[in-house]
This record gives sequence, structure tokens and C-alpha cells, in this order.
Amino acid sequence: MWPDDEEPKNAPSILVDDEGHADDLIARLKHVAEQVRWQVPEDVRKWLAREFFPLHIRMYSKSRRKAPIYWQLATPSGSYAVWLYLHAFTRDTLFRVQHDYAGPKLLHEERRLESMRQEFGDNPSAAQRKRLAAQEDFVGKLRGFLEEVQRVAPLWNPDLDDGVIINFAPLWRLVPQCKSWQKELKATWDALCDGEYDWAHLAMHLWPERVVPKCAKDRSLAIAHRLEEVFWEENGEGKWEARETPTRSIEELIRERTSAAVKAALDSLSQAPVAQNGRGRSRGRRASVGSA
Repeated sequence: MWPDDEEPKNAPSILVDDEGHADDLIARLKHVAEQVRWQVPEDVRKWLAREFFPLHIRMYSKSRRKAPIYWQLATPSGSYAVWLYLHAFTRDTLFRVQHDYAGPKLLHEERRLESMRQEFGDNPSAAQRKRLAAQEDFVGKLRGFLEEVQRVAPLWNPDLDDGVIINFAPLWRLVPQCKSWQKELKATWDALCDGEYDWAHLAMHLWPERVVPKCAKDRSLAIAHRLEEVFWEENGEGKWEARETPTRSIEELIRERTSAAVKAALDSLSQAPVAQNGRGRSRGRRASVGSA
């Protein structure tokens, strides 16, 4: 939307739905709107929180392929959300969400809650009790959001060659505000756990003990994971066949690709409860099936 000669410099790769924050999405949107003389609707914050992301997914879909470039990670009600830009992802993006956005936000709202309790005293009025309940609920949702980010951050290793939905799949718990998309991501995550996408870089990152041995039997997988020369060779007739003796051992390849932090995070994710519409939590389906 910016004029060609006035493109913004140092635009943030992470925006947040948090009024008053320096990277507040709505404030940024209004700033851009001023430059292009566009009137921002009064209810734009509510619209972006609940309606824009499903619309964006539909806009960035072709046939059955869905590839949103803006990702909304949010609480179940959408009362707090972080927006990420696909082409600016790094392995540290979720750690930044944790340390620079969600963590400080939770601390701020916890302090606000404590201040309200002190102000209202031991016998708050009905109106004050209602405000306290709303703030307690918001703090609870923020805490749940931060916990989910903390669980998945050590696992996340984005690679655009895997495709959008596989990159997004580990974050399925963080999109409860968009049930249809969450369902698709969860199905993709379960398929990843079950070994259906072992060609993906993410599968090798999470389960090298499963994927590396497959590369010794499937040349296409070996090519995908740059292990073709280790396990395969071209014979005198120009045909590819498995080496009798790989140039490196399977055990060595697994060992150098295995991270204790990743394995611990997978175990934590598999045992973690899942938020249910913000009103409770239930046990989630396994996260590390197929790891053996």
C-alpha cells in the first residue's frame, strides 16, 4: 500500500495485537493508512482478531494447497495475538515471541491484576468482581499462550522447502481462534508423527533415528536429505543401487542430527494438556509417535 518512493524502512517481522505496544498491529495499520489516505474502520481491531486470518488463508489458497504468508498465533478468544511474516522466519522467531512479546505482556497483565486486587480490597463490589474475573481470565489465557510458545520453540526449525502447512503444523495448538485451520494443522502434525512426511526437513530435525535408516532404503529420501552419496552409488550400467557399505554409519548420522533439547521438547509437547475453548484443558494426542 505504500507509495513506491516511500517504502517503510526496518519494518518489524513480528507484530502484536496489543494496544499501546510499539509493534501494535493496529497502530502500524493506521500509520500506513495515513500515508495512503485510507480510512481505517473503527472496529478494525476486532475484525483482525477474529475474521482476517480465515479470510487470508482463503486468499492464499490454490486448489487444496493453503499457504498463508501472515500467521496469527493467538489465545482462544483472539484477545491477544502475535502476527508473524512467513518470509522473515528464523529459528529464533518463536524465542523472540516468547521473550520480547508474550512474556513481558503476561508480566504486565499480572501486575495489573495484583494492582486491581489491592485497589478493590477484601469486599469488592459486583462491578469490581466482574472486572477482576475478566482480568483473571485474560491472565490465564496469556499464561496458556506463553506456555504453548515455550513448548514448541525448541522444536521449530522452519524450512520453506517443506511447504507452509508442514512448517505451521507444530504450532497447531497456537491457533485455537481458527478451528478449521487448527484441524488441518493437527492432522498434518499427526501425519508427521506417523512418518507420512519423512521427506520433509522437519521430520529429519525431529526424528533422525527414524528418517536416516529410511534413506538407506529409499533413494528419493536420501536425495531429499542430502545423503544420496552416503547410501547410494551408480553402477556400471548407469543405474543407482544401495551401497553394500555406506560411506558413513547410520549410527553416526543419527547421533550428529539428534538434539537432547529437541527430544525433551517433544516429550513435553506430547504430555501437555490442550486448551479447550479457553475453559479447560485436556490431554493432547501424542507428539512423538513414530520416533522409534
